[in-house]
Amino acid sequence: MKAAITHKGFSLLDILQPCVTFNKVNTFKWYRERVYKLEDDYDPYNQIKAFERALEWGDKIPSGIFYKSDKETLEEMMPTIREMPLVRKKFSPEDIKHEIEKFY
Repeated sequence: MKAAITHKGFSLLDILQPCVTFNKVNTFKWYRERVYKLEDDYDPYNQIKAFERALEWGDKIPSGIFYKSDKETLEEMMPTIREMPLVRKKFSPEDIKHEIEKFY
């Protein structure tokens, strides 16, 4: 969870949590018998392997960081929103009136 929260950019966190009230099949025991941590030499930068491992489900269920990419975030790629979000920027329709008029 910490890695997902501290990752710069988008993270997808899937939490396996048994429902002790209604699900009598996928119990804590069921998960303990199947869930395993990805190997120490597993490469999270290999996208193909990440997809393959993410599809494992049943007798064995892997857990850990499946895929990681150190790309620029959307905010870093777009100079308009690099310093601050659009919602905080000053805006006046007069500033773009010439652009709007192109559509009419």
